[in-house]
Amino acid sequence: MRFNLKGVLVGTAFVLVGSSSFSQFNLSGEVRPRAEFRNGYKTLPDTINKPAFFISQRTRLKFRYDHEKFTFFVSLQDVRTWGNQKQLVANEANAVSLHEAWGLVRFGKKWGMKFGRQEVNYDDQRMFGAVNWTQQARSHDMLMFKFMGDKFKLDVAGAYNQSKENLFNTIYTTTGNYKVESHIWANYNIKDKVKISGLVLMLGQQVSFIDSNLIQRNHDNYSLTMGTHVNFKLKDFGGEFNGFYQLGSTATQVAKSISAFNFKLDLYYKVKNFKFTLGYEILSGQGQTDTSASYGSVSRSFNPFFGTNHKFNGFMDYFFVGNHLGTVGLQDAYFKFAYKHEKFNIGLDAHGFFSAAPVLDQNHFNTTGEYKGMHPFIGLELDLSAGVKIAKWTSLKLGYSQMFSSATMAALKGGDRTLFNNWAYVMIVFNPTIFDQKAFQEKKAKKEADK
Repeated sequence: MRFNLKGVLVGTAFVLVGSSSFSQFNLSGEVRPRAEFRNGYKTLPDTINKPAFFISQRTRLKFRYDHEKFTFFVSLQDVRTWGNQKQLVANEANAVSLHEAWGLVRFGKKWGMKFGRQEVNYDDQRMFGAVNWTQQARSHDMLMFKFMGDKFKLDVAGAYNQSKENLFNTIYTTTGNYKVESHIWANYNIKDKVKISGLVLMLGQQVSFIDSNLIQRNHDNYSLTMGTHVNFKLKDFGGEFNGFYQLGSTATQVAKSISAFNFKLDLYYKVKNFKFTLGYEILSGQGQTDTSASYGSVSRSFNPFFGTNHKFNGFMDYFFVGNHLGTVGLQDAYFKFAYKHEKFNIGLDAHGFFSAAPVLDQNHFNTTGEYKGMHPFIGLELDLSAGVKIAKWTSLKLGYSQMFSSATMAALKGGDRTLFNNWAYVMIVFNPTIFDQKAFQEKKAKKEADK
């Protein structure tokens, strides 16, 4: 990007300051370096590899312009690992990317149309979330019609993806993404005490393969996810419930029918600055001991497609963070403690993990030929986290996690369960507001009034 960014920003700010009082311009940024020590993060360590240590960084520059009739938003993003570029760097492709670039056109006070690359966050982010923990985060190229009422909200959205502008055909070659997506999300707020949401998600994924005649074939398989989220609170007591069911076809060459579910319930109690949470979640899975054709023809493994999965099932990301899909599922019984002060917070979470479907005891099978399941207990994870505000717009976050795994975990993940496996991080979050038109105008008006 070889242009005078400073000149453009300053000029734009001065133009917008003098614009209509019904419009507001905001320019903000983010610099977020994070140091991580990994010795059993996502999977068990072994005796060959040594622990990893590195520093990653996310940098963002965000422009937002709110008008009575529309909103325009752009978020430029650079994600890197310290040292992945030499000190003298020429222009490189994809050095800076567009994390978000969208427009929202309003049709009256409550209706609107939002289009472009955008984050999608719903409810507790189990099914749709931006995954803010990851430095790159997630965004969708999407068209969305919105009803934005005080008590009732509705989103109807869709997306159709292609890798480039083609002259013929609609073969999608970008990996790790869907080809077609549509969803409906509705939320109703009952006196701020109960919030009920419903979600229907249709997903079309292209499957590409080489047939027996060495010819590439492509076909699209579709799945449907339906469910609800309920959030309730009564003074110092509250909780959340999720219930989802998936059906359709798997995105595989030989498609299987899908029959999978996810349920979660947690209850919390608040007293002053303390919060105690007790919960349980199950994501259905495919057993490894039933070898019948009828059982194998159905996929029972639930997929939380676009969820902020780092938020769930432990911070060490052993499950559903680019892994553990299509396997035996998961049961997670957890207890969380949190203390929140104006300038700092502390949290301690404990997760007991169990398989949702039988895990094959390979040693028993090798000896007897019998398909027998192992004990469902997978492991115990402890997550300690803390955060402190150290200056204006600046906070420090840190955490330490420890996994105590079982033989069942080793059967699923590989590695050596007897080794010490842990993970730690330290992160600086710097979110400065560079220019805020509303604050500028209020400050200007105050000066005029004081004269």
